Amino acid sequence: GLPYGALRVGCAVVAALLVGAAVARICHPAQTLRRELRSSLTASRRRSTRTPLLGAVVLAAVLGAGVAAALTWKVTGEVLPSGAADTSASAMRAALPLLVGAAVAVLLVLVFRRQLDAERGRFAERFGAASAQLGDAEAATRIAGVFALAAAADESPTFARRQQCIDVLCGYLRLPYDPEFGANHLAELVSTTTWTATAPATNIEESRRQAIRQNDGEVRQTVVRVLAARLRRDADASWAGNDFDFTGVLFEDASFAGAVFRGRRVRFDGATFRGEATSFEGAAFDADRVSFDGARFVTPATTFAGARFRAGHVSFEGAVLEGVDVSFEDTRFTGEDVSFRKVAFAGDRTSFARAKFKCLQAAFDAPVMWRAVTFDWEKPETPGGSPQTIPRCIGPRPWPPTLSEDQLVEKKGVRKSMEAARG
Repeated sequence: GLPYGALRVGCAVVAALLVGAAVARICHPAQTLRRELRSSLTASRRRSTRTPLLGAVVLAAVLGAGVAAALTWKVTGEVLPSGAADTSASAMRAALPLLVGAAVAVLLVLVFRRQLDAERGRFAERFGAASAQLGDAEAATRIAGVFALAAAADESPTFARRQQCIDVLCGYLRLPYDPEFGANHLAELVSTTTWTATAPATNIEESRRQAIRQNDGEVRQTVVRVLAARLRRDADASWAGNDFDFTGVLFEDASFAGAVFRGRRVRFDGATFRGEATSFEGAAFDADRVSFDGARFVTPATTFAGARFRAGHVSFEGAVLEGVDVSFEDTRFTGEDVSFRKVAFAGDRTSFARAKFKCLQAAFDAPVMWRAVTFDWEKPETPGGSPQTIPRCIGPRPWPPTLSEDQLVEKKGVRKSMEAARG
């Protein structure tokens, strides 16, 4: 058989490999949780559990020596051979497996940490290059930057780095944008103002130059498509657990059909949806907080049909729902608080047919406009519904909500803003 000493050293090396791998795993940022976990685990994914290097080394050394001793005892029946402590040389030979185990475990941890640092450096380079492309004057280069940033997010093993890429893409959408110049090749807009003066003074001419991002409409559409694709259930690399801030964004023909939002917060506050259609059909809003406060839906067709709102707080407060057809049909509200307060239901038809309200509270108080809004509990014989058919969580009572004089005044302002939003 193998020499006794070689057997013990072999046990030590095996133990060190096991311990090194375990410690490396422990020291890895806690971003390996599956994306299917609910938002209760999202917070733990956001907190980096990166152990300080000194602590990781000490932990590896202690565990490496301990596991080496245990494995040696399991194989040979003893940690130290009989009589090993008689001389210093014998003691050193007996302790050699423990030292080897500790050293190999420490080496593995150091190698792993160096790999993490190298990955961090590579991400910084990719992130910087993609961001630079996104700020280029050429539309084609900006589109390439969108895909480069998305690829960096897809391949990032950590939540924070992926969120960093998403924040840049959402930030691009929040930049000032004029649809009038979004589909042309203009690079600069020059306006000249002439100030007339009386003789003997001469006229003063003032020129202002405004840089324009060429064909920015297509770049923005690309950003929206990239985001929507990674929010769908069948996405290869899911971003569903991240946060999204679309505050004030102007969307054109936006489609988030089948999207899943599971992060802490999703914001569409003050966003404007224009074009031919807006779709959130079959979307799942499972984030902690979802808000469309002050959003304006001015497309002919807007649909949330089949959507599921399980967020703790859902708010459409102050939103404007306009167009030929607005659909919340088959939508399920199962979270805690749902607010449609001060909403302008201005569409030709707004349907909540077969919608399920199983939340703690759903408020439709103080609407600015209430036009052609239909619910299942409202029948021709009972236009306002009956207490037996209206879900308990629905407010206000009595139903339906009525417009006060303040809302009637606000209604006129909403009509003007809707005309402006249509462009």
